Amino acid sequence: MPKIMQDDKWDALKEELKRKFKVTKEYFEDLIVETGDGPVVNGKIEVLIFDSPLGQIKLTRESKPMVTDKKFIYSHRAGQAARTEYQFSDSEFSHKIKAYKFDEDNDEWKEMDASNFGH
Repeated sequence: MPKIMQDDKWDALKEELKRKFKVTKEYFEDLIVETGDGPVVNGKIEVLIFDSPLGQIKLTRESKPMVTDKKFIYSHRAGQAARTEYQFSDSEFSHKIKAYKFDEDNDEWKEMDASNFGH
């Protein structure tokens, strides 16, 4: 389950992790969502990878604009599907943090329970 985290808590968590562990990578990537018009950038993901006693850990923080309005567009023609259009805020963002542990046996990241991070 992703944990919602505000900017100040995220910054404090990053500083604490950098103080306690060796950070091996830190970067940003675009958050891409598929729409009816194709893939669209809808925010960013901040990634922090570090070595811990549990092994290699990756924390991601998704930041995307808050939905301010939602419209359902219906077609009255047979065979036409309804669609939903969203309006997004320019100034308000939602943030979610996820934690992953690297599984050496399968050479992939496995999601962890992030509910204990940031406490």
